[in-house]
Amino acid sequence: MTQLKRDIFVTTRWTMVLRAARSDTTRARAALEDLCQAYWYPLYAYARRRGYSPHDAEDLTQGFFARILKLNSLADVGKEQGKFRAFLLASMNHFISDEWDRASAQKRGAQRTISLDAEMAENRYRSEPADKLTPEYLFERRWAMTLLENVVQRLRGEYEASGQGPLFMEMRFAITGDKNAVPYTDLAARLSLSEEALRVAVHRLRQRYRRALREEIAQTVADESEVTEELNCLRRILSA
Repeated sequence: MTQLKRDIFVTTRWTMVLRAARSDTTRARAALEDLCQAYWYPLYAYARRRGYSPHDAEDLTQGFFARILKLNSLADVGKEQGKFRAFLLASMNHFISDEWDRASAQKRGAQRTISLDAEMAENRYRSEPADKLTPEYLFERRWAMTLLENVVQRLRGEYEASGQGPLFMEMRFAITGDKNAVPYTDLAARLSLSEEALRVAVHRLRQRYRRALREEIAQTVADESEVTEELNCLRRILSA
């Protein structure tokens, strides 16, 4: 790994949290809060699948984040728990089994630490297919889909910032779709582009998507060597 790539990686959010957890720095807390804000929904869905009511699932999720955002629970995170995804699920289970009964007595006064849209979350949860997935597998699947959604929204923001928002909206289906299914002729005409120019634009979008996907995954693992492993794991989850 080059020094430049190493410097870029060590500044990713989860790595920053792990490195700074013992000193409880403001920077580490901000990095962790960003991650929690981006990935709260899989935990809400996990709580719902565990049998908690919408209100209790919201309170449980908020109580859990209030706890881990103190950073006290991060100090002993070892290499074997290097993935933020694995850390969240293990910590949530610990919170439920060891502290939720006691915390539930005071849950109505629970501190709100994450901007959690409970109505949106519940509508989203209810709109998902009724299946027999275990809570753990549902968490993994929701995590993977949330990560992909975050990547797409990031790319959309980049294109909009450069004045190419409409182009992105027209091409977004091509990010993960079959390239042979892209209607280049019709789409090029609609965008007032040559077919060749559109093909180039789609190729660049796919390249940027692949880079952005790896960059997003890098935010949630403790070492650069884990990015490919995590990417392959998420692909297996989504293809199951």
